[in-house]
Amino acid sequence: MQELDDNALLRDYVEHGSGEAFATLVERHINKVYSVALRRTGNPHSAEEITQAVFVILTQKARGLGRQVILSGWLYQTAKWTALTFLRGEIRRARREQEAHMQTALNDVESDDIWQQVAPALEDAMSALNETDRHAIVLRYFDGKSMRDVAMALGANENAAKMRVGRALEKLQKFFHRRGVTSTTETLAGAIAAHSVQPAPVALAKTITAIALAKGAAASFPVMALAKTTLLTMTLKTKTIVAASIIGALILGASVTGLYVHAKLARFTFASKNPPLTFENSVFKQDGDKDGFFTVDFDTNTLRTSTSAPAIHIKGPIDSAPGGAQFPDPNNHHRFWNSDNSSSTICVVGPGSPLLGKHICLTGWLKTRDAQNWASAFLLIATKEARTKGWSRVDSMSDRPIVGTTDWQQVKFVTDVPDEPCVVYFGPDLYGPGELWGDDFQISLADPDDPITDNRVWRQAITTSQDYPMTTDLANGHDGSPSLCFTYSGPANAAGKKWTWYGHSIRYPESEQYAGHTVRMSGWIKTENVSNHVQPQIRPLSGLMQRDSKRLANDSMVHDKSIRGTMNWTPFSVTCDIPKDTGHIETSFIFWGGGKVWIDTNSLALDIVK
Repeated sequence: MQELDDNALLRDYVEHGSGEAFATLVERHINKVYSVALRRTGNPHSAEEITQAVFVILTQKARGLGRQVILSGWLYQTAKWTALTFLRGEIRRARREQEAHMQTALNDVESDDIWQQVAPALEDAMSALNETDRHAIVLRYFDGKSMRDVAMALGANENAAKMRVGRALEKLQKFFHRRGVTSTTETLAGAIAAHSVQPAPVALAKTITAIALAKGAAASFPVMALAKTTLLTMTLKTKTIVAASIIGALILGASVTGLYVHAKLARFTFASKNPPLTFENSVFKQDGDKDGFFTVDFDTNTLRTSTSAPAIHIKGPIDSAPGGAQFPDPNNHHRFWNSDNSSSTICVVGPGSPLLGKHICLTGWLKTRDAQNWASAFLLIATKEARTKGWSRVDSMSDRPIVGTTDWQQVKFVTDVPDEPCVVYFGPDLYGPGELWGDDFQISLADPDDPITDNRVWRQAITTSQDYPMTTDLANGHDGSPSLCFTYSGPANAAGKKWTWYGHSIRYPESEQYAGHTVRMSGWIKTENVSNHVQPQIRPLSGLMQRDSKRLANDSMVHDKSIRGTMNWTPFSVTCDIPKDTGHIETSFIFWGGGKVWIDTNSLALDIVK
């Protein structure tokens, strides 16, 4: 069987340096590797370079491959990574030119309409499968293996292999259905089997064998550079399953330039050059698919300028979510506001990066159509302590959302990069029904006087602001300063269920100065006809994601409802013991019920009292 023969041939090459064994492996798999590269680049010459690099990589990695490796699947995945690394260097070519090459290549293949629709996104669809499912599809439809051979390669019985292949096909079908491609699993399987592997140029196999057996000595400089970069990418890839788990592995000791890493949830670029840094739209990728209500892709029909790449595009809800799930009802406040999807990339700020400790500005362009809740971009920064300390910087534009239909507008984030290695995670984000397009994200150094926009700044929660407009009140100031006024303006009979939040966060590493101490927040407040109460808060928290966040201690006013009714300007004070393992601290006010509240923001202070 070929898979057993593959492993035997690989061992013969590793242990005895057999050129004949390696040449046989090249002959068996070259068409598949070349076809993946051609679909990715749309350029036959580039596909040849990528194919050469893949087999050079095989010579470097062969000794470390386990005896049970499914070489066909390994080569398929390596071809994808190598093509992506290649595209990182070639990305300045216009995307439209690439797609024109792609269409020409596809038109040269005798194919049906389904294949024309499937081919450009086939590798993205395959990336969405788990490793075993991907192996099953490659063996069955790329290599044309019998179900019995697939079962043997996967270490399963034939019935289990049939079920595995069937489920994998269903996942691919759903992937393409949500992108407007209508087909049965049988039609999709037929298209992949017929067209996924095309013949490589006749002389390429001999060239590759000669180069590989010479350990790359006969290869051109671009091929060897591509092979080396991809090898480093593959080394890092084993450590990059999700963003939260790779932070420490990527940023400690990272010193390469322009590395492009394709991981499941995001792509990574190292910030080793002086800003400004420009991020092509193609490096943004969907952040999972939480509930199946959104599509995230690139819109070839929407270009911000005549020279722009196709815009990043987020749309929801789609007509058919998996399992017939229904988009949350607007009355289900929590689910509705947490139904979103985003497209992101990650910039790694490693040791020696010019961005370390800098005041930076992230800009991008957004356009919306019928955004019923809100559309935005987001920026998050995390250090290697993120799992316990949480994000070091957070800006979701919650204080400046975009709603409805808008033309292209530039959005801006200003923040401070920590002095220690970290990652900057950002991209466009759509909450609720509508469409959002994004384009041209850049990081530059901010003017020293530019105020920060992240949630270290005091702000009102957007989800509660509709019924509590926030204004600056000059007439009701305190101690010569204007005050901030919150007025309940919703239905009188609903006031008992309403509330608004106003606060800010103290993030790691700044929060470390308070850990292990007792802190006091103090200031001045005024109320008028508050039907419930106002609660100043200090909340020491830990955890990276909101679902993992834990409040580590209660403050002295956790059960205090004394700030209510009508009160003239009155001082308040709330204290809290901050545990040593605190990641970040929220200081805030919650205004429950109807009435009016004034806060002298100039008087607010947070002090260590012991």
